[in-house]
Amino acid sequence: MSWRHYLFPEEGEPLRISNRLVDDLVFGKDVLPQYAGTKQRVLAASLELDDGKPIRILRTEGSIWAFDENGSIEKGLHDTMALAMDSLPTPPDNGDRVVQFRTHTTRRKLEKEHNADIERVIADIWPKRKTDRLKSAVGTAQRTPPLSFDATNAINEISRTFWTISNAIDRLKEPSQKAFGFEARQRPQRDPQYSGLYRAIADMSDWQLELQRRRRTGKGVWYAVVCVIVWLDGTGDTVERYHERCGSRDEAVTAVRRLLAEHASKFDEITTLEPELLTDMEWEQLGYPD
Repeated sequence: MSWRHYLFPEEGEPLRISNRLVDDLVFGKDVLPQYAGTKQRVLAASLELDDGKPIRILRTEGSIWAFDENGSIEKGLHDTMALAMDSLPTPPDNGDRVVQFRTHTTRRKLEKEHNADIERVIADIWPKRKTDRLKSAVGTAQRTPPLSFDATNAINEISRTFWTISNAIDRLKEPSQKAFGFEARQRPQRDPQYSGLYRAIADMSDWQLELQRRRRTGKGVWYAVVCVIVWLDGTGDTVERYHERCGSRDEAVTAVRRLLAEHASKFDEITTLEPELLTDMEWEQLGYPD
């Protein structure tokens, strides 16, 4: 299975968006400044492949991307209007690549509005003319150098035991944490060839020590968080996240209760609400928008 993404600007031709660019846009690593301050239609198509070639469309998903003043979508994703359009493809008998939709009353309007977009996507996937191929959108981020086989093996081998480092640091209580960080900064004097690694684990220890202090005292900035999770086939996807910045943990607890009450109507047989308390340190580490 493979995904293809397309952007349909109000003016100009549709553009194909590479999976790399989609990821970079979602995680705030790239921008499309030409769409700054606008909302644009986006269509994603899930494809079934045979020997690397698309043979049918399994599903389509439409959405609206809200670009901020810099052309980033990261902050606007939680406001994105999902336009779910499940498709039920039927293998063509006449050789044409035609996708037939299972029509639902609540989706008829959306399907009608996006029918032209879907037809354009079909033409790009199975072009009959050179002009059917769409151009690709280009971000502003610098292209990363290609990762060689040797480099991939090296970083995989090195990172394989990272979890043992973080687990060992996380298990330390505050007094031991202080001693660990101090010792890690002294070690390069005796073992200079690994000075960079010692500095890295010392920084990890300092971060964990401050987190432990914050959890113990409840002081500082905390975030009250309620996630709306939809469960399908045993897998949960966070579809909405509500949060509130608070001046202490006690304030965050009160805010979580209020958020749960405000969004309790979203709970049903496949949807759950999960509360969470995070320090601003954890919030920033997770990369959530403020």
